[in-house]
Amino acid sequence: MTYSFFYGLGTGIILSSMLGTVFFFLVQNSILYGIKHAVYIACGVILSDILLISLCYINASFIPNGGTTEFIVRIVGAVFLLILGISSIVKKRHVKQIKIIKQNPIKLATKGFILNIANPSNFFSWLSIAAMLKNALHYTPGERITFFAGALSSIFGMEMVISFGARYLKRWMSVKVLHIIDIVLGIVFIVFSIVLLFPVLGISR
Repeated sequence: MTYSFFYGLGTGIILSSMLGTVFFFLVQNSILYGIKHAVYIACGVILSDILLISLCYINASFIPNGGTTEFIVRIVGAVFLLILGISSIVKKRHVKQIKIIKQNPIKLATKGFILNIANPSNFFSWLSIAAMLKNALHYTPGERITFFAGALSSIFGMEMVISFGARYLKRWMSVKVLHIIDIVLGIVFIVFSIVLLFPVLGISR
């Protein structure tokens, strides 16, 4: 049990170290509003991971891989990221927006949830891990639960480390810098949106 937990911790660190839309969203909100707001986003991310893990844990062999399921997930995720990207680029900021403003926790958690679950790679990563634990490593149900608990713990911890580090950049923030961050974030979202559509369009990465 102890080994499976630490194995999960290591896996979670690897998964969270992959740069993605959640990473940039966490950094942006940590700089603008502080680490408390990043916690809400991270909670949304963890909730979406719990949902994905639950689906994979029930029985990985029954979860459709590719085909219509992947097509729908990619289209929905691409549209969501495209909307976020465009809105981030055209956003106008004023001096008062540099101050810490209380954000709606549910709204932030929902954005974190959708950003994470809209990325098909997360679904297929957990699906592969679930299959490996069950079919290759022959983990018992208890060991699999312990593994996923460790993975989720390290993912949440890594997101807090990212958010805590981003806070210290706040002293250099200005309206101009914030606008540049918004544009960069918007471009990142749009790029990820296009990349999600590659398989749908028959483009190999």
